[in-house]
Amino acid sequence: MAVLMGCVPLAIFNPQFGILAYVWVGLMNPHRFVYRLSTFPVALTLGAATALGMAITRKMGRFPIRSETVLIILWFLYTTFTSMVALSPNPWDEWNRFARILLMAVIAGMLLQDRKRLNQFVFVIMASIAFFGVKGGIFSIITRGNYLVWGPDDTFIAGNNELALAELMILPLILYFIRQETRGWRRIALQGVFALSTISIICSYSRGALVGFAGLTLALVWRSRHRFRALAMATFAVGLILTFSPKGWMNRMSTIEQYQQDPSALGRINAWHFAWNLATNRFIGGGFRSFTPELFLRFAPEPLNYHDAHSIYFEVLGEQGFPGLAIFLSLMGASLLRLQRLRNETKGRPEWKWVRDLAEMLQGSIIAYALAGAFLGLAYFDLYYYIIIAGVLLDVVYRGEKRKRAAAPEPAPEAAWHGTPAPRPA
Repeated sequence: MAVLMGCVPLAIFNPQFGILAYVWVGLMNPHRFVYRLSTFPVALTLGAATALGMAITRKMGRFPIRSETVLIILWFLYTTFTSMVALSPNPWDEWNRFARILLMAVIAGMLLQDRKRLNQFVFVIMASIAFFGVKGGIFSIITRGNYLVWGPDDTFIAGNNELALAELMILPLILYFIRQETRGWRRIALQGVFALSTISIICSYSRGALVGFAGLTLALVWRSRHRFRALAMATFAVGLILTFSPKGWMNRMSTIEQYQQDPSALGRINAWHFAWNLATNRFIGGGFRSFTPELFLRFAPEPLNYHDAHSIYFEVLGEQGFPGLAIFLSLMGASLLRLQRLRNETKGRPEWKWVRDLAEMLQGSIIAYALAGAFLGLAYFDLYYYIIIAGVLLDVVYRGEKRKRAAAPEPAPEAAWHGTPAPRPA
């Protein structure tokens, strides 16, 4: 409690610190572990303190004009419109939370426009979720994977599936920091964090996370310079999983192939049909929180088989319609393309290796979200939008440092020596 409350005055006098503290509280939710703060609006307090600090210190930063930030503003305006004409009874609670996520993501993009602060931003994102990966990995080892790992109540990552997706998204960020630490205890510690987070993901019993983990592994292996060694290590890891995994885990994963007999999978398919029917009948969707039993009676093939969206794509389709899905996919595509351009521009240039590494790993985080999110309803997940802004910041920082290097004067050539020539030998 002392640490959390102590962040508030610091945020007022240092808004850059305030936005990092806000991201930490928003992702990790440490106040959920404090009894008297579990329902206190800590994140809102830090956000207000940061905004006040920006006004007092006049450190407003600059709005990063990129296609992603323009799409974020469009996304906010569009979801505001659909909330005004929503079919669901109370879309404004969800709109309020989502609007704050987008606002603070943009503020992060305004305040953290240098390399040091960008790395701090990425580290806070990584460490906030890695805490649960380390804790869950140790717990899974002790209990031999026979129990689920849950996140804090009333958060995006409360469920085992959602927590596994978040841990999957920060795996590439851990790899980025491992690449930056060439030796020493910090590199070993980060490798341990990576291993424990991987164990926590696998032991989450989340089939969507398993699919995403497989896809992310293949993407990273394909891009690795040591491709065959990485593939051999991945194959060895799969062998260990299959050998030591508990029977319950094996039974759970086997239902991926036998989805026709799985009530949960059939419920998701019914929800996806509901989203499609709602969007085709109402082009702009039903607004936030449209997956309700009342609307299922009108649009679902099986009206009584009510189920949550369990897919970022169908969640957006049902709630925001086809225009909303187009904005959502455009934002994802624009970020991936920007990061790919950064990778291409810095290829083979050692001075920009950190840019290429971070661009590649941010791409990996988005790919993990795109794959595992196909089976999880986290379309408005704050972690995802922070990853998008981190990509924008990377482009801003890289362009800025590149301009400074180009404008720096070239060192003057050494003056010629005009002393007396040495005598020739006789």
